[in-house]
Amino acid sequence: MYTKLLLRLSTTSLAAALFAAAGWLAISPVDGASDTHGPTRAAQLPPAWTPPDWHPAGGELFALEQMAATGPDDAPRLRSSAAFVFDMDRGEVLLEHNADTIQPVASLTKLVSALALVSTDYDLDREICIGAEHYPTRNGARSKLSTGDCIQGWDALGAALVASDNRGAFALASASDLDLDGFIEQMNTVSAELGMDMSSWTEPSGLEDENSSTARDLARATMAVAAHPLLSTVSSSTHWDLHYDHRATRRRFSTNKLSARKDLGIEAVKTGYTGTAGYCYTTALTTRGGRRVVVTLLGANRDRDRYRDVATLLSWIDGLEA
Repeated sequence: MYTKLLLRLSTTSLAAALFAAAGWLAISPVDGASDTHGPTRAAQLPPAWTPPDWHPAGGELFALEQMAATGPDDAPRLRSSAAFVFDMDRGEVLLEHNADTIQPVASLTKLVSALALVSTDYDLDREICIGAEHYPTRNGARSKLSTGDCIQGWDALGAALVASDNRGAFALASASDLDLDGFIEQMNTVSAELGMDMSSWTEPSGLEDENSSTARDLARATMAVAAHPLLSTVSSSTHWDLHYDHRATRRRFSTNKLSARKDLGIEAVKTGYTGTAGYCYTTALTTRGGRRVVVTLLGANRDRDRYRDVATLLSWIDGLEA
């Protein structure tokens, strides 16, 4: 499978992404017992909860249980309307601010679409020819994929996660074994399996306001993507080369303005924007100080505000006691 990634990623980008994904192999599953590092979710989640069997990380996703714990709301002043920060190694909520407020989340939806895809009997080698069924219902949605373009499932996945292409997100359904309605239903099923109880999805791209979630729930999806070797490799890439059947390969660059930062070990990332959702950002990464965290921000008024918030939080995280 990863041979196909070499056609779409530079060697440097691929090596960095696979190294980050491999880091999950060193993490021991969380058994739900209290430890000295912070609160756990043993008291909040039913003991019968187990990670979904379609996810290759298996027991490592038990860390998702601990995201339900209450965390402090005393970080530096943020411009985003909601924020959630989680230490993946310690299983500790470092910050929550309006973390359970349900709101539109724009293209952060595409993380759930990607998770829904890998939960099916998907085929990334399948040819997908872009048609009317891959067009979002909202007028004016931008895409680098035109009617009649024929691509593979690989390209739909890269277009959706790296370049945040809306038709690419709709094309993920065609790479699965489901029709569009079934794929949307699977998005909601996957959310439930990951404990995203405050989330609801109506289409794969995130353009519609009916796609709603919370900062806490999106942190769960981000961590699940980071723990999935294929999705982590794709979502953390700086660019993606789209291979068309009838025209030259086109390179599409990440919407993440931090993608070129060599001092951050990015394992998963997604940006999003609509007029209603505002500017959103979520990532799983290793900070300069060596802490592996999920940072999710929703509802900033301006693009620069969300990146200022990310910078503020990363500096704040590295200043916390080890």
